[in-house]
Amino acid sequence: MQRLVEAIFYVCKNGCVWRDLPHDFPAWQTVYWYFQKWGRDGTWDLVSAEMTLLSRVEKGKKPCPSVVVIDSQSVKNTVTATQQVGVDGGKLVKGRKRFIITDTLGNLLWTQVTAANCYDGTTAAKFWSVAAQRQPLLDEVRKVFADRTFGGTFNSEMNRQHGVKVEIPGVPIAQKGAVTITHIRWVVERSFAWIGNNRRLSKDFERKTDSSEYFIHIAHIRRVLKPKPPD
Repeated sequence: MQRLVEAIFYVCKNGCVWRDLPHDFPAWQTVYWYFQKWGRDGTWDLVSAEMTLLSRVEKGKKPCPSVVVIDSQSVKNTVTATQQVGVDGGKLVKGRKRFIITDTLGNLLWTQVTAANCYDGTTAAKFWSVAAQRQPLLDEVRKVFADRTFGGTFNSEMNRQHGVKVEIPGVPIAQKGAVTITHIRWVVERSFAWIGNNRRLSKDFERKTDSSEYFIHIAHIRRVLKPKPPD
């Protein structure tokens, strides 16, 4: 079992196709079968949540966060990613959009992958209800930090249905060019960077969005399990 997990981690980190797994791992068909099995039965979600909980406790935080951060990232698709693909008109990216919810430490709480043409606020409002039912770590959330694309529908629905306040930090209208994020929202941008360190997630290579979500959870698990440097 350890070798199976190591093989899946290897694919996530190095971005190779399943058939190119080194021969010292189990057969690629076996590795892929377990990758899909653990995704469909919720194992990746469960282990990812456990890693977040342990990381929070280690840092002296409560197990369940009361404040979270949400954001989306549009990534290009590849020739193998042919389902649920669209064009993000704002960022001019053809591919898919990754939504993630993190705590204030940047630990992953939930992810959803959609076509890139999905609007942030409307899509997030729809999947939050599913996330709240399936992810116990979201039970005590009382505030969500987001950017301006999550205003409108998301803001009103979160307050009406879940009693959660959405805070959207403003940007001075006169400010032009690149904007430096000094608010707590920077942690979710760092989480996207952590995800992007895995070559399998540099673009979206997966035929189905479910597999993309599995790899995002795996990337989070790898990061938390990575040995910490000595003080």
